[in-house]
Order: sequence, then structure tokens, then C-alpha cells
Amino acid sequence: MASGSSTRGEKVYQRIKADLVGGTFQPGSKLPSAMLTERYGASASVIREGLSRLVEQGLVRSEPQQGYRVAPISIADLEDLVTARCVIEIQALKLSIEHGDLAWESSLVAVHHALERTPLDLADYASSRNEPWTVVHRKFHEVLLEGCPSKRLISVAIALRDSGELYRRWSQPADEGDIRPVAEEHRLITQAALDRDVTSACQLLEEHIRLTARSITARARAEGFMDLSAAVHDHEPAAAR
Repeated sequence: MASGSSTRGEKVYQRIKADLVGGTFQPGSKLPSAMLTERYGASASVIREGLSRLVEQGLVRSEPQQGYRVAPISIADLEDLVTARCVIEIQALKLSIEHGDLAWESSLVAVHHALERTPLDLADYASSRNEPWTVVHRKFHEVLLEGCPSKRLISVAIALRDSGELYRRWSQPADEGDIRPVAEEHRLITQAALDRDVTSACQLLEEHIRLTARSITARARAEGFMDLSAAVHDHEPAAAR
């Protein structure tokens, strides 16, 4: 029974997390227990357990006497997040390249091939039409780090990347002049990793992370939003309305 409850709790946790990262719930919005128990068909205790785990990952906030809400997004937090990612994720990549074996290389080649073959609408980066690409993109960045022998480091890196996904999901569509050669960025990172060029791979990944943050920050400042949560209402996904 305990094993079954654990499995059920894990499934609910993963569903809530997927919805958060996928942009179903608006940043800063409340997460009422009644709504969540109905949506996920789970008990209040299972929901609380899942939310507690998401609080630890920074995707949800717990407020005394008020319950839970989706983590708000802001320029200040984005800048802090990028700093943390560039420390943790780059170190994980360094160790991954140093320790990754032939199986890791093969997995990286395969997932990069899939990423290149999956369509991406760069003019509407956060569109639901890009969901298949988003899934493969996440897997690509996970595989990059799989050669790292520190599972704790990988876990922290993935949690930080999930927080970054909240910003990508709620960012405005890019103007034509803002469109980046994302496919080329991924190709260069992959090649440097396969060549075991630690310096180049880490520099390329850091620039890849920082470019996304700069794009979001520049647009938010241009539109007068320092608290990015105030900017999401005009392009809220249909599932969250």
C-alpha cells in the first residue's frame, strides 16, 4: 500500500510540475487546494506533498495562512536565476564532458538529431505549437549533463532550468529582428561537447543561457515591466484562462 501511495503521489507531483513548467498556471497566481484536488483527482494530502516538493524547487511559493501560489517572475529574480544557472549548469557540463563515455556521446548525438528534426516556430517561441520541440529541447539539455558523476549537481541544474522555463513560457513573442539562430547554438554546443572541448562548450552554453535572459529582460524593460508577472495577462495561455 505504501508503495502504491508513493507511486500515486509521484505521478500527481509530475503532473503539477508539467503544468507549471508548461505555462498552464499564471505566474504569481494562487493554487487553491480544492481546484487542484479536482483537477488531478487526488487527495488534499497528496496535493500538499507535491506542492511542498515544488516549493523546494522554487516553482511554487508557500504563504502562511494563504496557501500556495505559482512563483512570481521578475527581472531581479531572472538575473539571479541566470547567475545560479551559469555556476551550476556550467560546472555540471564540465564534469559531464570530462567523464561522459561512448554511451553518453551516442545519446547526445541522437537527441541533437531529434532536436534538429523537430519544427520550431521562432516567431512565437512560447506557442503551444512548439510543445514537441520543447520536450526534445528539455531532453537535449538533460543529456548534455548526463555524463556528470554528481547526481546532486544534475538535480540542482535541472531544477534551475525548470525555473527558467517559466520565463521562456511567459515571454513575449520575438520581433523579426530578435529571432536567434537557436539551432546553430545547439549544434555548436553539441560539437564542442563531442570534441571534449570543455572551454568552448561551457562558453557556448553560458552564452546560450544569457541570450535568452537578455531577450526577455530587454522586452520587459521596453514595455515598462520590472515585475514580469504584471506582463503576462495580455498573453495568458488559453488553458490558464
